[in-house]
Amino acid sequence: MEIKAKSILNRSAIGDYCINPYVGCQHACIYCYADYYTRLMGYRGEWGSYVHAKVNAPDLLLKEIKKKKKGVVYLSSLTDPYQPAEIDYRLTRRILEILMSYKWPVIIQTKSSFIMRDVDLIKGFDRADVGFTIITLDEDIRRRFEPFSSPVSARINALERLKGEKVRTFVFIGPILPGTDFKELRDLVMTVKDYADLIYFDKLNLKPGIANRIDKALSDIGISNWLSDLNRYYVNLKKSLTEFLERERIKYIFVY
Repeated sequence: MEIKAKSILNRSAIGDYCINPYVGCQHACIYCYADYYTRLMGYRGEWGSYVHAKVNAPDLLLKEIKKKKKGVVYLSSLTDPYQPAEIDYRLTRRILEILMSYKWPVIIQTKSSFIMRDVDLIKGFDRADVGFTIITLDEDIRRRFEPFSSPVSARINALERLKGEKVRTFVFIGPILPGTDFKELRDLVMTVKDYADLIYFDKLNLKPGIANRIDKALSDIGISNWLSDLNRYYVNLKKSLTEFLERERIKYIFVY
């Protein structure tokens, strides 16, 4: 569906501004808390079943960018800027063209290797940080929790290619799913560390309605009673990870 947005360059806790070219996300990640916020905005339907393209986003940006103080723009906080809808609508690409022409820095985060379509643009920024969310190396878990995202191997390949193009990169390991052990995370870190300037870690954000979806998916892979001990799980895991990351001299940030 096509919609008209009222504003596009909005204040953000990540960077100075964020731009969400779409409402909803076809990747349908069951842990995504954006579902909660879009429902607050009045959107209905199962998460992943709808996407609304803000077809006037580039025109809005051209108007707003002339009026606002220059700052870092994050794409995106409540959607994936490179979900399948971007193939046809090309909103993210048009937005990047405008931001580059005004020399505004960007942070791009995605679960899609389709971002490589725009590597020519990304290389042209004075400052562009590109990151991939990767929560597992296990394709079965990826399909269960992020059913329509790019395969993990495709993301890692894209990450490596971007690094080869001298683009600043990061990996966002979040949310760490309950039941994920230290060894799994260590293996993931060791796989991506040479292609990432920084690695972020985050825990599960249990907005209303998410816990039931997570519980069903975790039960399917044999993990139960995870909620009662969740806080201690993340505290202990953070301690083990910190010791490992410091020992390996890997740059990291815990969001939690």
